[in-house]
Amino acid sequence: MNNFTKGILVGVGVGLLVAPFSGEETRRRLASRVQELRNSLPEDSRLNYYADQLSQRVTDTKENLRDYAQQAVSTAKDTGASLSTKAVQTSQDVADRVKQTSQDMANKAKQTSQDVADRVKQTSQDMADKAKQTSQDAANKTRQSVGYTGSGPNGATTRAFPENDPNA
Repeated sequence: MNNFTKGILVGVGVGLLVAPFSGEETRRRLASRVQELRNSLPEDSRLNYYADQLSQRVTDTKENLRDYAQQAVSTAKDTGASLSTKAVQTSQDVADRVKQTSQDMANKAKQTSQDVADRVKQTSQDMADKAKQTSQDAANKTRQSVGYTGSGPNGATTRAFPENDPNA
């Protein structure tokens, strides 16, 4: 009789898994079949006992499956909430890092432009000084070649003439 009960349970389980009807329709048909089976069986107390046991196990299994489904839903909700919180935190961290990096880059660009401006200023000052020196050197050479008028030791005006080159 034990194999018979196992066979019924396996048959019911497979039937539930591959049933072409909705759950409610399948339960209704299954209850109808069980009732037909009960009515067709002889009034043997052992058969009624096994049928009652089978019915009780199906009911218990249904309750267990409902509990497992509720636990799975609860776990899925908790996991979803946890992942959502982590995603929000990660996006905030990324935003903060991007903001800090952009500020660092702006500060570095500002410093670099200040350094370039200082170098340009120094270079232009050096070039101005060099041009002034070159201009003074050229003026001195010109004075030497055409003559120079300046103050002497007694405040008298003196004029220097270049030597006249008879070959020039």
